Amino acid sequence: MLDSFVQIMEKGGVLMYPILFLSMISLGIFLERLYALRKERYMPKLFLEKLFEALGKKDLEAARTISSADASSAAKIASDVLNNLDLPISRLMEATEESGRYEARRLEKYLPTLQTIASVSPLLGLLGTVFGMIKTFIVISSQGVGDAQALAGGISEALITTAAGLSVAIPTMIFYYIVRNRSDRVSLELEQATSRMINLIFKEGGQ
Repeated sequence: MLDSFVQIMEKGGVLMYPILFLSMISLGIFLERLYALRKERYMPKLFLEKLFEALGKKDLEAARTISSADASSAAKIASDVLNNLDLPISRLMEATEESGRYEARRLEKYLPTLQTIASVSPLLGLLGTVFGMIKTFIVISSQGVGDAQALAGGISEALITTAAGLSVAIPTMIFYYIVRNRSDRVSLELEQATSRMINLIFKEGGQ
C-alpha cells in the first residue's frame, strides 16, 4: 500500500507534494472545526439555565457573576450586555450586535481557508496536467511517437495530478459545507439565546 502511494507520488511529479500538503491542511481544519463547533463550547446548557434563572428573578448582579465566571461566547455576550446597562437602549443594542458579530466571526474561523484549498487544488492538478503534456510533446519532438514508455511518463503525470487535485478539492468542498452548516446552526442558536436574554432584562420588568 505504502509502496503504491510512493510510486503514485513519484509518477505525479513535483506538484503532488503541494497537493498532498493541502489535503492534510484540509483534513486537519475539518477535524478541528468538528471538535471546536460544539454547542456546549459556545452555549453551555448549565450556564444558560443559571443565567436565565437569575434574569427571571431580576437578579442582575447574580447574572453578572455567572457570566464573568464562564468563558463561552454566550457568557461574553451576556457580560457585554449586563455591564453596559447604563447606556441608552439604542447604543446598548448596537454594542450587543457588535459583540454577537465578533463571536460569529469566531464560528467562521478557517472557512475561507477551506474555500481557498477547494479552489487551488484543482488548479494545481491542471498545472500538473500541463507539465505532463509538455513532457509528452518534448518526447515526441525528440524521439517521435515510437517510444511508448517515454510517452507514458508524461501522460501518467498529467492524469495523476489532475485526479489528485480533484480528489482534494471535492472532499474539501464537502468539509466546507458541513462546517458552514454547523457554524450557522450554532450562530442562530446563539442569536436566539441573546434575544431571550434581552427580553428577560427589558420586557419582563427588568431595567
